[in-house]
Amino acid sequence: MSDRDADPDQELAALRAERDRLAAELEQARHFRKAVEEAPIGIGCIAAGKGRYAFANRAFADLMGQSHESILQRDPYQVWVGAVHPDDFPAEQAGVGKIATGEIPRHQSQSRLVPGGREARWVRADLVGSSYVDGRLEHVTAYLTDIHEEQLAKQARADLEAQVQRAQKMEAMGRLVGGIAHDFNNRLVIIMGYCELLKAGLGAQHPLAGHIDTVLASSQGAAGLTRQLLAYSRRQVLNAEPFDLNEMVERMRGLLKSVAGDRIELRIALAAQSRVLADPGQVEQVIMNLALNARDAMAATGGGTLGFETRDVVVAAGEERGVIPGDYVSLAVSDTGTGIPDDVLPRIFEPFFTTKEAGRGTGLGLAMVEGIVRQSGGRTSVDSRVGVGTRFRVLLPRAPDTAVPARHVVEKPLPARNGFETVLVCDDDDTVRELLTGILTLRGYSILKATNGRQALDVAREYRGKIHLLLTDLAMPGVGGIELAAELRRRDPELKVLYISGYSEDADRVSMSLGPRTYFVAKPFLPGDLTRAVSAILEGRPSAEARPQSS
Repeated sequence: MSDRDADPDQELAALRAERDRLAAELEQARHFRKAVEEAPIGIGCIAAGKGRYAFANRAFADLMGQSHESILQRDPYQVWVGAVHPDDFPAEQAGVGKIATGEIPRHQSQSRLVPGGREARWVRADLVGSSYVDGRLEHVTAYLTDIHEEQLAKQARADLEAQVQRAQKMEAMGRLVGGIAHDFNNRLVIIMGYCELLKAGLGAQHPLAGHIDTVLASSQGAAGLTRQLLAYSRRQVLNAEPFDLNEMVERMRGLLKSVAGDRIELRIALAAQSRVLADPGQVEQVIMNLALNARDAMAATGGGTLGFETRDVVVAAGEERGVIPGDYVSLAVSDTGTGIPDDVLPRIFEPFFTTKEAGRGTGLGLAMVEGIVRQSGGRTSVDSRVGVGTRFRVLLPRAPDTAVPARHVVEKPLPARNGFETVLVCDDDDTVRELLTGILTLRGYSILKATNGRQALDVAREYRGKIHLLLTDLAMPGVGGIELAAELRRRDPELKVLYISGYSEDADRVSMSLGPRTYFVAKPFLPGDLTRAVSAILEGRPSAEARPQSS
């Protein structure tokens, strides 16, 4: 066969090979197109010089809030401006500008898409420039990856870490504040005690009696401040008992109206059917502080509405963060005041934080509310909108149906003993201990002294007679007051115990039931308060000064 006859065959073979190559490329292109169209991420390519989309897949159109058909017909810039959150747009625009000038080949950003005013959704945008012709950009391809769930999880972790850090900070501050308040109370016991003894010795007509009254009044004011500090730090002793929250709010109606004033309307809706288990006196403080806070919030608006609502609540597992599942009674206190700004809201329960002008607040009111509720086993939450108002919600544990209100009387009255009983006094503060023993000695009691719990055990072991009353501080190094009382009661189950403290490292144990014949007097107190409490306990009479612990 001649070369001339072979040429057509070779050309035909070459054409067939080219045909097969083109068919393979077309098949590959078909797969590429299908891969792009069905990709789980949004892909869109903009022809920069022509101002239109060269192509866009359905995921891209969905994220941009457009149909696949319409997005190819619309101006890319208008689609972009209408989809990206206004706060995120400048950063993306700057990145595209750098790609357009050839300064960078690609740009990555995280932004929120809100097409058509829909709920914001986080995406990661990878923008890539390509095909520069004569120094001009020909195409920009955008790859959009939905990272909304990832961003929410990241934010949730950040919020949780912030809450943990805040809780740790508050716990550390609480320990510091509680310790300072405890030591300060000891000083106040001494100041108030010796002032009263001095006044009794000098007589009411002495020229210095007025000065002593001034010192006593100032000391009692300082005692109120330490009670607030101890409430915030959750280290006060609570006397929990079942009571009717509705009845308490009704009883306080007149006082609440007086606090609110004539320009504020009081609305009360009491729907709770169950009693709560908490310290009634402390819950009254919670109600009063929330009412005062609401009144001040409405002062700038010239009046408004102060609302109180109660209802029974059942909290399921995982329903409310930081709340143990169970039965609660809810107390909601709302106002139509100025509201709390978002940047202030996270700090409102911090001690000494206040937005009021100097001299108009200590910054302890809401901190005390939070501390009391937390120590009671409840939770405090708040919702607020600037210009609309604020709503505080307090959850308090519901009292069991079988719970019986605590009795404020002791067992059966005992015959008076004319003050010859033996009292074991234990306090690690030398000055306080000497004041206590001096007061009780003057009343005719036989006194045993100990500087700490371990020494008190040794004194009791060596004493041959009967110890009728243990008078002890709660917070002591080594063997504390609770452990001391428990050990002495193993030897004498009938031993009466009077705790004198406003603070304890083990607040939960102090607040729960400590059994019968156990009483408490909060520091600071006056000598007369102590002697009346001791006398009432030993004689088996009710006492306003000494609160019996719930049994």
